[in-house]
Amino acid sequence: MSGSGILADATAIVLDAAGRDPWLPGLRIAGIGWATVELERAAAELDEVFRRAACQAPRWAPGPRDDLLGATAWVSLEPWREHERERAPAVVLLEPDTEGRLAATLARFGEGVGAVYLRRSTEPSATVIDPARLGRPATGPLGPGRLVLARPAWGPNVVVLDR
Repeated sequence: MSGSGILADATAIVLDAAGRDPWLPGLRIAGIGWATVELERAAAELDEVFRRAACQAPRWAPGPRDDLLGATAWVSLEPWREHERERAPAVVLLEPDTEGRLAATLARFGEGVGAVYLRRSTEPSATVIDPARLGRPATGPLGPGRLVLARPAWGPNVVVLDR
């Protein structure tokens, strides 16, 4: 898999979720959550994936816990860049620390893209979000967010970040 493969997987998750919530593709992918059972190993493996794809390997730092998914998080400090793109989504390494959603995602699918973090636009013509389709607010590695409801508990999960 390459950096663009990770982005393609995240986009596919959003498009799948759009079957029930058609407003989701109007939001920007702010982060891609990589589900893993070992943060250090996953960071080293993803660094190599990015290097092989001629992308900048991220520098990793511990981030706030993802309360929605039940996970410890490491966040890329410098988002990887693909070719001439200005800025790519942050990569968030997620290791379960409870028997929550992320643990279920890993049990069902194994390691890989297990969550997508979407950011709302501040533009006046921005996509209208259906608040009834979002769960309670909670802290997360990219800031407070809300889980998109009516998705399988085993994921992959979609989180809409608060402004």
